[in-house]
Amino acid sequence: MILDRTVYEGEFSGKAIGLKEYMKEYAHAEFEILTEGYFGYSTTYTGWLWEKGKEPVSAILYIWNSGDMVYRIDC
Repeated sequence: MILDRTVYEGEFSGKAIGLKEYMKEYAHAEFEILTEGYFGYSTTYTGWLWEKGKEPVSAILYIWNSGDMVYRIDC
């Protein structure tokens, strides 16, 4: 979900997209994770979505997973 302003100030404008569409539409954006939560097979990341030349907005990424999570920090 992508909100229209920064954390605690924005409203959800009604757009939720899948991961593949997000990766295509926001390929040049940076997602700064502010909080993360792990709940069984559900992972939630909340943070700011940064695009060059624009003010950051809030974004929430929900991932339903099975198995182990693998973090790759230096690709």
